[in-house]
Amino acid sequence: MGETGLDTLIASAALALSLVALVMSVYFWRRQFRPIVTAMVKTHAGGNNGIAYILVVLNSGSIPARDIKFEVVSQVALADSFGSGADGDNKKRWLACFDATTVIPLLHNGAHLSCSFGATEEGDRGFWKNRRAEIPIIIRYKGWFGKAYDERQTLRIVDSDSFTGFMWA
Repeated sequence: MGETGLDTLIASAALALSLVALVMSVYFWRRQFRPIVTAMVKTHAGGNNGIAYILVVLNSGSIPARDIKFEVVSQVALADSFGSGADGDNKKRWLACFDATTVIPLLHNGAHLSCSFGATEEGDRGFWKNRRAEIPIIIRYKGWFGKAYDERQTLRIVDSDSFTGFMWA
């Protein structure tokens, strides 16, 4: 093989390697350049008698999210989580985030929103039972450029100030 053939082989290998690097860069950029919307139940206030919760929605992605909606996957799991205080008025107020007409029109990257999300009380007298209830949900939203996303996750009704449920007073 002559010097020209070796030069062509080296140039071809460099071109192929560059194309592979370009494809990988575009692939990872597309996965990263998007909104990432998550939700979490957090403790709003707590005391000896009970804990009040909020639902926090966060966009930790790199671009804004639009038309964010929440959907309960299992009505059985939701109903199993209710305490004796889950009457019609409380359900309307604290489960409004799951209503089909409730939409967050825009959530900027790095921003968060919250709403009240019920309470637990001793002896399951609160809206939620006083245990670690889990509610599977789907968060549906669009990216800034119209691509749709569905994120499945589970909301846990638990004191977010302590991951074990025990802490100093």
